[in-house]
This record gives sequence, structure tokens and C-alpha cells, in this order.
Amino acid sequence: MKPTAGQVANELRRVAEALDKSPETLIEQPMVSFYCNDHGAEDKGKTVFQSLARLLPHPLTKDFSETTLMLVLKNDAIWLRAQIDRANICELVTPALPAEWKCAPIFSDEE
Repeated sequence: MKPTAGQVANELRRVAEALDKSPETLIEQPMVSFYCNDHGAEDKGKTVFQSLARLLPHPLTKDFSETTLMLVLKNDAIWLRAQIDRANICELVTPALPAEWKCAPIFSDEE
């Protein structure tokens, strides 16, 4: 079962309240990650990803890899990312092909 935005916000508030008890304490940069793939859903998580993207603080940076799309908010205090498989939101038009090499010989048969 997926949590609602309100449930997540409440838990983040609990974390914030705990951190506010000692605001000068140095901590490691936290990462909040939303993994939006739902292979059981008809749209495979696309609607959830779009809704989350609209709710998150902006500006967000888009980060594409071969297999994923991430929306990222990174600053000195926090690293936040929302991720979805590209196959769940994009159509693969041209699949990657392995490199094929043809090279002239550079050594003689005796070498």
C-alpha cells in the first residue's frame, strides 16, 4: 500500500522536530528517495511520478541515465530524488546496439 503525501509529510515533520532539538549538531547529508515504479499498475507508476514531481520543491534537475529518469533537488542540507524507469514513461525508439569493430591487421603473422 502506498502512503499518501500527507502521511509522508507527517513522518518528515517528525524527523524535522527531532533534528530541531539540536539544530547545531553536524550530520551527514540526508537523502530522501522516491522510487516511483509500480509494475502492477496499469501506467507502471507514471501518474504517481507526475503527481510527486508537481508537489516537490522546485527547481528540480532532470537526470537521465540509460535506464532511469531522476528528478533531483540537491543543496547543502539535503539530497532529494524521485526516480522512475525510463521504460515506464518513454517509448524505446532505437535500441542500443553493441559496438562492432573492423580493424586492419597491425601485426604480421610472425609477430
